[in-house]
Amino acid sequence: MNINLIASLDPRSKLIAFVTVQVMLFIPVSDQLPLIRLLSIAAPLLALLPVAGRSWRLWLRTLALAAPFLAFLAFSACFQPAMDWPALRSIILPIVGKTILVFLSLALFILNEEPWRLLQGLRQIGLPKAVVVILAIGYRFACQWGLELEGVRRAWTARNFSSLSKLRKIKYMGGALSLFFDRLLEGGVHIHDAMVSRGFHGSLPAWQRLVFAHRDAAFLALVAVTATAITIL
Repeated sequence: MNINLIASLDPRSKLIAFVTVQVMLFIPVSDQLPLIRLLSIAAPLLALLPVAGRSWRLWLRTLALAAPFLAFLAFSACFQPAMDWPALRSIILPIVGKTILVFLSLALFILNEEPWRLLQGLRQIGLPKAVVVILAIGYRFACQWGLELEGVRRAWTARNFSSLSKLRKIKYMGGALSLFFDRLLEGGVHIHDAMVSRGFHGSLPAWQRLVFAHRDAAFLALVAVTATAITIL
């Protein structure tokens, strides 16, 4: 079995699936219990995890970002009186469930995709070229942020920055910020010059290489049938 079947799908198919999940999560349905609806949405998403490569680890990492919010909800729920438990089940538990499923759909359909393929998909579904170019440069420029931050951390460690008083820390940090952004600007200029030297003139021909295949049609048909069944049942 292909353990990364989701990765072979067209990014546009996964974007449609992601939007479909969000619609099912946040459009209210009066004739269904909230928890039953959440479980019916969670079941097909969880079934995709074995064929979605590293999505399981991505899901756990993104859940770690939401952990403080979820912990606050759980902590506040523990101090509610017993008479408020019906309201708690109808408000707090759906919020927690929707948060978990939003992060699961992100891990399955967005974070598990190669950024350049996702940018191609956005371009081919009609996003303006200028926006996609900015996103592409921003993606490449994000690596420079990491390098500069690592350089700042090593410089502060070498100078025993942690032993300074708070006032001196604030003083040195104020002076370091301007230098940090100067280095970022210099790195951005180098990235732009490198792109121009390789033939970049405001457009990327690779944007037109994505092809909508039969497996994408089958996947979207499965998404439509599942979404219809969850809505009707």
